[in-house]
Amino acid sequence: MFHLAIWFVFCACTVIFLGALYQAAGTRRDRKRCPPPGRLVDLDHHRVHLLESGSGSPTIVLEAGLMSTVLSWSSLQRQLSKSYRVVSYDRAGLGWSDLGAMPRTADRIVDELHRLLEQAGIPPPYVLVGHSFGGLTMPLFAARFSKEVAGMVLVDPVAPAEWNPPSEHDQKLTRIGAKVCRRAALLSRLGVLRFVAFLLTTRAARIAGRLVRLISRGAPAESGSVSSPWFTALPANERAMASVFWVQEKFALTIASQLENLPVSAAQIGELDSACDKPVVILSARTAPEHRRKEHAAMAGRAALGKHLTAEKSNHWIMQDEPGLVVRAIERVVEFSRKLVTHPS
Repeated sequence: MFHLAIWFVFCACTVIFLGALYQAAGTRRDRKRCPPPGRLVDLDHHRVHLLESGSGSPTIVLEAGLMSTVLSWSSLQRQLSKSYRVVSYDRAGLGWSDLGAMPRTADRIVDELHRLLEQAGIPPPYVLVGHSFGGLTMPLFAARFSKEVAGMVLVDPVAPAEWNPPSEHDQKLTRIGAKVCRRAALLSRLGVLRFVAFLLTTRAARIAGRLVRLISRGAPAESGSVSSPWFTALPANERAMASVFWVQEKFALTIASQLENLPVSAAQIGELDSACDKPVVILSARTAPEHRRKEHAAMAGRAALGKHLTAEKSNHWIMQDEPGLVVRAIERVVEFSRKLVTHPS
């Protein structure tokens, strides 16, 4: 029995060592294979990836969704940069950015974004564009730095009212999601997530799906499926890069913290200021639940120059399905903001 225990410990240590070696080698290969398309800006304790294009004023600032990177905006940014100066960035812990300070609340994210723009030498005014999770961060940025903001476009955003306070069901889902992410962070050190991602790029997707369900045991069935809507709805370039970004420990830790702090972030924001004199456009996906579309309309109604539109041909990724609609919304905000500068009330 003693010899069997020794043999078991030896095998376990060997597997752990080989897994860690596999992860380290893969990380080095990823850095060479996928260099950042933008530049890394030093924010004292960590570096943040910033992608700039175009010229002019105001500057369009793009904020990605919960798990997304600058890649989710790539097509739209190319289109917008023909007429405007456009910047997108990876929040700390995502994409090419380093892991940032915890917890990952909207307040901390907004502070980091403002410091990033200052450090990178990108002056206001800004037109803020936030997708999904960006519906929690961009309104807070607009409230805290109102003199620097010309307007805002929210693309199928998370509605703060949904999380302030959250329902018991939503609380349960976020707890489960955060737990799965923290488990994934541990497994990422051992190369398990990288191996799953490798299987996804081959014909072994069924095996990968079983491994994902094993990792996420205790979560709802759809959360552990590689064919679930949240995965298949991702832009193709983000799915292709999942094997690079989603297998990193920093990614899992960041998503876990963002999920755990959704109620805190929503409470930090509250409602859009009813006295807001900035142009605001809120776009709802056709597939968004009715209660969320109503909340989007209410958010737009609380802004003096607010407008709510439904993207009739889109799922959650409106900038992929109907990029022209997002461009027109941004153009509307820019036009109104320029009129306010020329003819202030």
